[in-house]
Amino acid sequence: MSTANSIEIIKSEIMNQRWKKIENEMELLDLDVVLIYGKGIITQYGNLYYFGGYYPILRHGFVIKMKGQEPIAYYNTRADYFLAKEKGTIKDVRYVGTGDVIQAEDPLLVEIANVINASSPKRVSIVGLKENMNIKQYEYLMNHIKGEIVDGTAMLAKIKSYKSQEEIEMVKNSFTLAEKSYAAFKEVIEPGKTCSEIAGEIEKIARGNGAIDTLVFIEEGPFFLRKPTKKVISENALVTCYVELIDENGYWVEKGGLIAVGNISKEMKELADACVQAMEEVKKTIKPGKTVGDIADAINSHIKHLDVNIGIWHGHGVGVDHDLPVIYDNGKEVIEEGMVLSVHPNFANATEEFGASIADVFIVTKDGAESLSKLPYLTYLSQKESERIG
Repeated sequence: MSTANSIEIIKSEIMNQRWKKIENEMELLDLDVVLIYGKGIITQYGNLYYFGGYYPILRHGFVIKMKGQEPIAYYNTRADYFLAKEKGTIKDVRYVGTGDVIQAEDPLLVEIANVINASSPKRVSIVGLKENMNIKQYEYLMNHIKGEIVDGTAMLAKIKSYKSQEEIEMVKNSFTLAEKSYAAFKEVIEPGKTCSEIAGEIEKIARGNGAIDTLVFIEEGPFFLRKPTKKVISENALVTCYVELIDENGYWVEKGGLIAVGNISKEMKELADACVQAMEEVKKTIKPGKTVGDIADAINSHIKHLDVNIGIWHGHGVGVDHDLPVIYDNGKEVIEEGMVLSVHPNFANATEEFGASIADVFIVTKDGAESLSKLPYLTYLSQKESERIG
């Protein structure tokens, strides 16, 4: 059996499990309809893909699930209709509109409301209502859908937080590709080369091996969260390198690390070591029963002696898009078996001249956590090696 066929069979089985979970939640919460909203960008694609196996590029989409009935997928271009029929898992796919990515999709919203109202619902749950929808979408649906409307975002976030063994294997496959792509940083980084040149080489590996979306970051400044530029790598630099990608199976992961080019300063080494030590502490901390605040404390314990600024929060769940829980200071949410966490300490020195960040993905097991990273978090590329590669 081919890999593609195997993926399709697993995807079908997983989707059936997910819809059963939705049906159970609908019964528990006395819901007649669940309306799932999403958009084709990272951090917003997840709900559509998780329950429909397809998400559009940039544009919006909806999935309607009525109690006891098969789901219906709605898009606003014929192109997305065709691709959802070809790639997705929902049999009943429809489209309304012409797909302008700037203007609101009025005809589609009218159709969505009419289809839902035809079932005379008493209680409707809308996923993405307050977090992802724009104000026009929100107001139209709130004003035109009959029955009581509740926000179902948290309901679906809870379902997505726990991974089956099949889903965990998907995460591992995605991470394998992310780490394969990340490994090339060591081979292509050299002083005088631009960040955009280097990122292009990494993208080639990721995309060439099936990634359907990517975020590649490379930065020797204090914070790494920007698209690669023509900024040139210095002779002596602490470089943060990240590969975030969605593999062909739909699962998104993050792999990040540090590469020391040439001879870095004592202060840079101290910050890099703190980042690595924090992650090693995280490995020992993550286990069922611990809180997200415990993980944050494990990270913070390694920077108490340093004067640093934190660039982004400490981590979050991953899978099909961003998942719960979010790892933050004093957080009370409890870590449970079956969760998959991306942890990414992100520090900058007090004057914000340089920074350090790494990322690893952890599978929470009954006894602790499995780190997916096989490569070192910090790699030294000496001046001599830089010259040899150059």
